[in-house]
Amino acid sequence: MWITTVMEVLFAAAVLSLLVDLAAGRRATRRAYAVGAVCGGAILVSLALLLSEWAPVQGFTTTQPVVDAFATVYVADRFSIFVAFTVLVVGLVVTLFSWRSLGASDNIGPFYALVLLLIGSLVGVISAGDYLTLFLFWEGMSVAAYGLVSFGRTQLSLEATMKYFFMAGIGSLLALYGISLVNAATGSIQLSAGLAALGSPAGALGLSVLVLGLGVEAAVVPLHTWLPDVYAAAPLPSASLISGAVTGVGVFAILKVLQPLVGSLAPASSLLDIQILLASLAFITMFVGNLSGLAQTNLRRILSFSSIAQTGYMLAALSTLSVPGLVAVVFTIWNHGLLKSNFFMLLGKDNSSYESAELEHLKGAGRQDRPLGFLYASNSLAMMGAPPFGMFWSEILVVWALLSAQSGLFFWLAVVVVGNILLSIGYYYKIINTVVFGKGEGSWIARRPADLAPPVLMLLLSLATGLVPFLLLNQIA
Repeated sequence: MWITTVMEVLFAAAVLSLLVDLAAGRRATRRAYAVGAVCGGAILVSLALLLSEWAPVQGFTTTQPVVDAFATVYVADRFSIFVAFTVLVVGLVVTLFSWRSLGASDNIGPFYALVLLLIGSLVGVISAGDYLTLFLFWEGMSVAAYGLVSFGRTQLSLEATMKYFFMAGIGSLLALYGISLVNAATGSIQLSAGLAALGSPAGALGLSVLVLGLGVEAAVVPLHTWLPDVYAAAPLPSASLISGAVTGVGVFAILKVLQPLVGSLAPASSLLDIQILLASLAFITMFVGNLSGLAQTNLRRILSFSSIAQTGYMLAALSTLSVPGLVAVVFTIWNHGLLKSNFFMLLGKDNSSYESAELEHLKGAGRQDRPLGFLYASNSLAMMGAPPFGMFWSEILVVWALLSAQSGLFFWLAVVVVGNILLSIGYYYKIINTVVFGKGEGSWIARRPADLAPPVLMLLLSLATGLVPFLLLNQIA
């Protein structure tokens, strides 16, 4: 199965990155390109393997190395294939960006090894078919992310890593406790056991606790406090990958756990309890994200609270426990991943510190560097949900999923989502007004065309998604 082959390629390339880095030596002028080529090549091979097997999937396929009740199970369906594609695309473009961001004095081999380990673990989470496999790859994802956040070796990044480690550790414990309750109630560790778990109070509690535990990486309020610090302190390539892939996969993990409930004949009261939990988390998450984003003056922190708000929108769609809701979540993971990752690339290596991401520091950059200003304005408009970019369709799908549920609860939740989307326009307008149209006093180093190539590629993908959304939607709807 392509899933296991992809993970083997990525993990083998992580080891190879370290060996190439060791062989090249610390003073090799093309060291970053040599090791980066190994990383980029492995991701390209993985993308080729995925695309060779990609077709509109009816149902799902599974693979199990050993036939046993507690053996590892991998599952591929139309949602998991699409999210894996998203992670690989974001990872490839971030690798291209890293080639020009890392210097010869940086620990290039370990950096690319961590990138590949992170992407491999994300693919494992996406394709997991049982709770144990999901949890193991979840921990692998977290460990690799810790390393990438601390890669800058600054006081700020180390503090952010410790906070991330502490919060993610709490989430892992909650998730493990939830898994144990589901297993005790059903006698199974398969994700499909989630439906049977609703038949008992202990199983329903286990599912709820598991959702909360996984919600840490998804930055669900009130478990979101690590995210602003990580976005603010992580090196730009690390922040670009975490914002574009890790947060979305965190939401997708919750989707995987609850997917067996969609279209099920479970007791209506049990399903309603889960829906109310998700709707409540969505409500508070989107409001905290957007209201906090309006109060920020640093671009990195604005982007962090924007991601929290986006998590709220996705939870709102997921709370319907319907196929349109799942489609809206998966499509939003793609569009959000492209645009949010792109914002960190726009900062560039010359503005990699936290202080240089202050809007006052970026004031007028778009006037002095017109191509950069155009990209900032376009990316901000795209994140607002302005057509013809892909996020416009994601927001339409989220609202449509809520309205099509034909319930008073979801009607008012749709109203709240629309209101929050309008709120988010405030801080993206602030970015455009300050960076693109502001009059800065300092000198700005104009970017070379090669430095802007990765952001341009991401924006073009978002534009193509908005112009012909059904090319992708046909693969998941």
